[in-house]
Amino acid sequence: MMSYTVTGMRISLDTNVWIFGLLKIQDSCRRIIINLSKFDIIVPNQVRVELTDNLPQSELKEFYQLVNESDVRLDYEQVPDVYITMFEAKGLKKGDAIISGFCEWQKVDKIVSDNRDFLRGLSTGHHFEVMSPQEFCEEFDL
Repeated sequence: MMSYTVTGMRISLDTNVWIFGLLKIQDSCRRIIINLSKFDIIVPNQVRVELTDNLPQSELKEFYQLVNESDVRLDYEQVPDVYITMFEAKGLKKGDAIISGFCEWQKVDKIVSDNRDFLRGLSTGHHFEVMSPQEFCEEFDL
């Protein structure tokens, strides 16, 4: 079991954070990726599927290496429909609703995302807090 070296909370990274970090597109996402072992990171299966569909093979291999080296937890459980429906009713697309539903269901404390739908529409009223990669880096001095 991973020790909670920085936060003592469960954190999920949205697909775009992984992609921007692995492809070195955005500095704040890269800093998060480099510091994975400092956090208790959980990856919903929907994010894993989206990464498989969108990353080149070399970066997908790097993703799995980082997961193994950092004690990041991949969760393959299917999100109960009630959670997905709750977030679809808030206007999220299916994939985003699955990720949000997962975070609510699994009591994730923070989701880090550059997705404007998450950042705009899901800031309050849920178990989890939505943060941009830049906000996350500032809060945890990355």
